[in-house]
Amino acid sequence: MMHPTLHSDLEWRIMKYLWQEERASIRNVWEALFPEGEKAYTTVQTYMERMVEKGLLTKEKIGMVNFYSPAVSEEETLARATDSFVKKVFNGSFGLLAAFLVDSDKLDNSDREELRKLIEQHSKE
Repeated sequence: MMHPTLHSDLEWRIMKYLWQEERASIRNVWEALFPEGEKAYTTVQTYMERMVEKGLLTKEKIGMVNFYSPAVSEEETLARATDSFVKKVFNGSFGLLAAFLVDSDKLDNSDREELRKLIEQHSKE
């Protein structure tokens, strides 16, 4: 079975919220993500309904309200998105990605130390 993928920033934001909350109504999501009404309620509704169709969310009616839950795990979704990114950008080489991160100015000293500890820990296992 093909694993559905997240494409837009809004889909990622919705999923991150639902992975944290586990279940929410459209109104819950809309109010949490756009407290100033930066996007219309109907935009969030449209996205969430499409995400149900794509197999990313499940929908359950409780009383008069539909509640949505993640249909895919955060871990698997992040792994697939990372794999896809590395294939496109680094020709599938995680080593090239790691080298890029270490050489970039994006990691501070504490990030580098954490990375060093992770590599050490995994080398012992």
